[in-house]
Amino acid sequence: MKTDRFIVENMKCAGCVNIIKNELSQTDGISEVYIDQAKSEVTVNYLSEKLSFTDISRKLGQIGYPVKS
Repeated sequence: MKTDRFIVENMKCAGCVNIIKNELSQTDGISEVYIDQAKSEVTVNYLSEKLSFTDISRKLGQIGYPVKS
């Protein structure tokens, strides 16, 4: 199990939090998603054999919440 933290753009409301949580939770290999809206922070626990930091970053960008560099 691996844990990574992502600072994302465009997270402005509880609806954004729900979209991110629902989309990531449905991704194979992700076990838990924690979101701190005030910090625009998404923390993900996932299986490193199935996913990478880059895969999750790409998924966040695809759903409209690109990771800040």
